[in-house]
Amino acid sequence: MDQQVISNFKKLYTKHLFRRCFEVTETANLTLREFWKDHFNIVICLKIIDQAWLGVTTRTLTSACKKLWPKAVAERIYEELEPGMSVEEEIVSLGKSMGLEVEERDVNELVEEHTQELTTEEIQELQSQQHTDVMQEIGFEESEEEIGDKCTILVSGMKS
Repeated sequence: MDQQVISNFKKLYTKHLFRRCFEVTETANLTLREFWKDHFNIVICLKIIDQAWLGVTTRTLTSACKKLWPKAVAERIYEELEPGMSVEEEIVSLGKSMGLEVEERDVNELVEEHTQELTTEEIQELQSQQHTDVMQEIGFEESEEEIGDKCTILVSGMKS
């Protein structure tokens, strides 16, 4: 997918996420931490993704297609956009209304931060860290070596 489409989608996702966060924290009088903990889940995330994708304009998609197949895209689509607040400006406005110190530069950094793919080692490190965090959260204090030893004993016991 074209980088402009991806960038546009990320900005729209961030805008809708900030809007949702602002609405919930204002109406329920919550902190941001409480919002993330109790009022954000995969269903809400998918709804925000849907809203963001619906916000990606035909013009943006056509622009991406024009790079692949220029003859198939009509020139009239490239007419001037209607004036209005940019997505970045909307995100900054929503962030400031939540009491955050946000600038357009921050929004662009956030979007660009996720453009590079992770290496296998980085993914493994993240998975290991998440596993450790979960184990600590549930109060499981055994080391990974002890867990590995127990698994080996269990497996060898099953073979006998």
